[in-house]
Amino acid sequence: MAHVDEAARRLSKTGTSLYAVLELKKGASPEEIKKAYRRLALQYHPDKNPGNPQAAEVFKEINTAHAILSDPKKRKIYDKHGSLGIYLYDHYGEEGVTYYFTLNSCWFKVLAQGCPLLPSPLTLKRGASSPVLMLTPI
Repeated sequence: MAHVDEAARRLSKTGTSLYAVLELKKGASPEEIKKAYRRLALQYHPDKNPGNPQAAEVFKEINTAHAILSDPKKRKIYDKHGSLGIYLYDHYGEEGVTYYFTLNSCWFKVLAQGCPLLPSPLTLKRGASSPVLMLTPI
């Protein structure tokens, strides 16, 4: 396990250090990602390390990191929101990621709870003809 220190490996299982798994710096080019993936995949492939379950685990992490970092959409989400963004993307799509982080942003919470600068607090209501949430005064 010389390619990544133990702390980075623990983090990689939760999706927070995919660049460290591939021994790359954030912002690496797609060519660098591909090159690092091939090098590490050959080194830790289960066929080259028979009977070594640790190498098999590292190989799985390498594949996961490559799958996320080689997809431009997933990489953008990962760089902006981390492993939670990838989890949301896998379960709810790109719009789900946007909605989640919008609804959990500070400015949205201020609007929803009432801002002293606004005349009245706002509430979330579903439109009668639309499934879209609207902000309306109470």
